[in-house]
Amino acid sequence: MTIRRERDTASAPTGKRTAQYCHLCGKRLRSRYLVYNATLVVCAECDAACPRCARCGVPVAQPIDHGNGPVCANCAREAPRCAGCSLPITATWYTFEELLPVATPRKFCPRCVQSRPRCDLCRAPVAENAQPLADGQYRCRLCLSDVVLDDTDVQAIYAEAIQHLVTALHGPLRETPVLDIVTRREMGQLRRRYERRAVEPAAVANHHVLGYFVQSHGKSTVYVEAYLPRGLLLGTLAHELAHAWQTEQSLHLKDALVREGFAEWVAYRILIARGLTPLAERATRRDDVYGRGLRHFLNIENRLGYAGVIKRASGQPV
Repeated sequence: MTIRRERDTASAPTGKRTAQYCHLCGKRLRSRYLVYNATLVVCAECDAACPRCARCGVPVAQPIDHGNGPVCANCAREAPRCAGCSLPITATWYTFEELLPVATPRKFCPRCVQSRPRCDLCRAPVAENAQPLADGQYRCRLCLSDVVLDDTDVQAIYAEAIQHLVTALHGPLRETPVLDIVTRREMGQLRRRYERRAVEPAAVANHHVLGYFVQSHGKSTVYVEAYLPRGLLLGTLAHELAHAWQTEQSLHLKDALVREGFAEWVAYRILIARGLTPLAERATRRDDVYGRGLRHFLNIENRLGYAGVIKRASGQPV
């Protein structure tokens, strides 16, 4: 909070020292002057003519303006910095639900939110001069810091997901699906090709799908989008392996809440086992069919345990 007090050189009590010079123009004070926050002395002329800090409102002789409004030297040091452009935030800022663990949510200035491309995963603005990935998508600095680029590493995480699935479902799959890494455009083509066979609600059909399970002509395949952060990749693969389990159990469920909710429950359990609790809990706050389905199965697990989860996953009431 800025405290502004008006003073007059002629009315100062006898023997009391008064300010002699304006801190902005350096001229000797002749009559009325103002004191901001008990330290900044400004003559009446400078107070009327100088631009003001967009954050604290004090007059500034040489403001620093990088696009978010002029700021004084003090605010340039103390104001929160935008995670997109690294410039001081003078007023409003925006936060996004983080995909990866951070001590505090990143803050973004309005200019970055309105003008920058968005990360295709967490929707936060990307860094200045950020280049799109090979498939045209963008990743913010945080998501990019943990992206899995090498196909060999993706295969290793797939093997890890398969091992965790055995624990989560008390047994292995009869057949391990082949893993195929695709671009976002190729994922869209796959969905258009195969979803004619199934009735997909709009909440699922319009979702940015990161993974997809297909069984066709006796062959099972898990497709996963390229360039995912490690934890998100593990959860996505676990989700699709759960669909493979459903298919092996001949559970061709039309209820998306049960079908997707169970797959999300498997992913949740595997992420928890892997120590990725913040990422697992993030899914519980979603309002779509995936989040509602996950909460549905977590509620069943709390009441009836693993047996209740499997019974409900089979389409039976509990």
